[in-house]
Order: sequence, then structure tokens, then C-alpha cells
Amino acid sequence: MSEHVDIIALKGIPKIKSGDNLANIIIDSVSKSNAILEEGDILVIAQSIVSKSRGFLVDLNKIEPSDYAYRLHEKMKPLAMMENVQIKDPQIIQLILDESNKLIRTSHVMIVETKHGFICANAGIDRSNVEGDNMVTLLPEDSDEEAKKISDELKNRVNKNLAVIISDSFGRPFRKGAVGVAIGISGIDAILDKRGKHDLYGKELKSTIVGQVDNLASAAQLIMGEANEGYPIVLIKGYKFEINNQASINSIIREKNSDLFREKNSDNDIIKNLKSRRSYKLEYSSKEVDEELIRECIDLSRWAPSAHNGQFWRYIILRKGDKRSQLIDRMNEKFRNDLINEGKSESTVNLKIEKTRNQFLKSPHLILLCLDKQDLESYEDDERNLNELFMGIQSISSSATYLLLAFETKNLSSCWYCAPLFAKTIIRRELNLPESFIPMAFFTVGYPIDVPKIPFRKSLDKILFKIKD
Repeated sequence: MSEHVDIIALKGIPKIKSGDNLANIIIDSVSKSNAILEEGDILVIAQSIVSKSRGFLVDLNKIEPSDYAYRLHEKMKPLAMMENVQIKDPQIIQLILDESNKLIRTSHVMIVETKHGFICANAGIDRSNVEGDNMVTLLPEDSDEEAKKISDELKNRVNKNLAVIISDSFGRPFRKGAVGVAIGISGIDAILDKRGKHDLYGKELKSTIVGQVDNLASAAQLIMGEANEGYPIVLIKGYKFEINNQASINSIIREKNSDLFREKNSDNDIIKNLKSRRSYKLEYSSKEVDEELIRECIDLSRWAPSAHNGQFWRYIILRKGDKRSQLIDRMNEKFRNDLINEGKSESTVNLKIEKTRNQFLKSPHLILLCLDKQDLESYEDDERNLNELFMGIQSISSSATYLLLAFETKNLSSCWYCAPLFAKTIIRRELNLPESFIPMAFFTVGYPIDVPKIPFRKSLDKILFKIKD
């Protein structure tokens, strides 16, 4: 345990601009502060100057908001006025969406999961301490890597093992006020696991885990300040810790399955997902969808009910590329011939084909759902075999519904298309599928850039049929 810790603000830090070498600036400011760098010292560096030195800056004037961003702006505006906080422009709302994996809550602020896995307001995007009314800083793409670059260069210059913490200020659930937290580290473990040690009375500690880098970042924040104090780098001396060059900030992020606050499974959430899901037939965002996220949703679809527990569904993920394009072209050739044979005009044919062609080609992911008939039970009479096929179709339909709702929980938009039913032979041939596979549906999947209109729904009285006595 450290009995005495010194927290020293480094003086003479200039206004940081893109391309500045922070290691050089640190060494110069240590000298101006009449200090020296010693073995085991810790440097806490504000995220804002790391981002500025590395050019992680964005001019909001260059951001094109989506319709979704404008809708969020209108939703958040009165809430921001009630809380007497700054109203977010559609441009910064769009940037927050672009920098986030998931939008968790929307009120007068946006609570998101950033690309790095942090849960914070507004994806860590900050207007403060940045020159220019429309300029903002983004969180570094890899704060651990940025911390390591600085610590490695300092070690080469002064031949000392130093720890570096890149800090930011986050709000906290159930408490007012921001505190310093670590978002990137080098040379120091993020947490101290005290389990197995003993307290003052000899009792074994069962659950004590200390977030030491957050404690250090909060201590440094007292000197750094949030306004015009101008001390973005703090030197901490006397804190005893073990150097670990493999340390990562990821170890401090709580796993989702043990997070009691981020994910909620209340009845209200289930009802909201059931009522808010829409068939998305609009243009998708250019934001890439991680295929692992798609696999997670398909994994959830496995838990749908199925006749005899047969689980007849088979999913194929069709990535963008020549294979998908060739398949859609072949399907459209058949579709065109079918429509012409029905006497449809050329303009009608082109309109019908283009309506879905762009969705199938441009969707970030296209998923094909097939029924594998080899898992169906076989009977001696045709009627029972037909009923068995119907049960298989019912079963894969339930899996498809689970899949659509799983996409909804991941903030992905999707649409269910039945086009494969009309081109089963072509699909099997083009994708080299087993003969037992019956293509049943396409699902387009991606991040939305607009909000679909609420579709008409018949009233309960219209669909609840009462049997007459």
C-alpha cells in the first residue's frame, strides 16, 4: 500500500495541435515544473490532448445528418430545455451514432456503447477545450495503443519504466457530476483483484476488486479540472504498483452477462421491441455490420419452437460481392420472364425488379433461410407428408420471427422477403446447396438511416373471431 502519494500538475503545456509529440512536451514540462521522471511514476494525460495531437478531430459542418438524426434532435430538444443543458444539433447526433456500437438510452443526452465498449454519454465526443465553434474531439481509436506509444518513447528517452493513463470524464448512474476515468493504459493493470486477501480482522475478502486506474484518473482530475485550469497532464509519484506491459483497459469493462444496468429484460422492453419492429425497406447506413453480430442473432433464432423439436432451419449469410450479385441477376431473369409471360408492361416489369434488386444488392448483409426437408418425418400417405411440410414451414417461420426480434435488440433493421420461394431451383444451383434445402426467405440487415412509417394494423375485434353458439 502507498502511504504517501504526490499529485503534480505539469506546467507550461502549450495548446496542442495535430502532429505534436506528447513525449517531447512531457519531458519539457517536467523540467519546467522542477520535477524529474523516476522509476514507477505515473502520467495521467487528458484524452482531449491525445486526440488533438493525433488529429482525431471532426468539423461538424462537414457532417450530413440522416433523417434519423433529425428525428432524435426533435425528440431530445424539449428534454434538453427542461434540464437546462445544451441542445444537440443533428450534426453531432449523427456523429455520436457513427461512433457508437449501440444506442442504449436517449433523453437530454445520448447514452451509448462506444466502439471501444465504454458506456458513456455522447460517445465521448467533446466540444470543450477545442479551438473552433464547430470542432469536436473523438475518443482515440485505440487508447491503449496511444498510451503505449507515449510510454515507450518516454522510456527510450529517460530509461525509466513509467505507466501512462489516458483519462476522460464520465458521468455515473444514480449520481450527479462527472469523474475522471481511465480509457487507455500502458504499464499498469486496470484493476486490483483483492479476493483471497484478508481484512483488518483476518476475514478473507470474497468480492473486492479495485478499479485502480479509475481511482488514479479521478485523483488527477482534481488538479486537471474541467474548465480553463489548463493542466492536461498530471504526474503521480509514490503510488506502488507492479509494472505490467501487457495491461489493457478492456479488463475493467464489465461483461454484458453480468451487467445489471445496461441490459433490461422487463415486460415493457419486450412489449416495446414487439411493437417497434418495422420491415425496413429504406436505404441502409454505410456503417459496417460486424458479421459476428449477425451470427449472435442467428444463434438466438435457434431457440424458437419447432415441430418434433426438428429445428429444420438452415441459414446462409450472403456477403456483398460477385456471388450475391450473380444470384440476384439470375433470380431477376426468371422474375422478368414470369412477369412478361403474365402480360406485364416493360415499365411495370422494370419497376418491380428495381424495387427489391437494390435492397438485395446493397444491404450490408443478405441472409437466406432454407427449410431442410431431410429432417422432416416421412409417412406413407401424401396428406400426412404435406402436413409434415406445413409443420416444417411453421417451424422455420418461428425461427425467422426470433431472428427479426434479435436484430431489433441489436439496433439493426431488417426486412423479410419471400422472393426465394419463386426461384428455389436457381438458388440451389447458384449457391450449390443440398437438394434437401428448400429456399424460403431473404432477410436484408443493416443499420438504419431513417425511421419507417408505422404500418396499419387491424383492430383486435377484426382479427379475434368469435364462434357462434
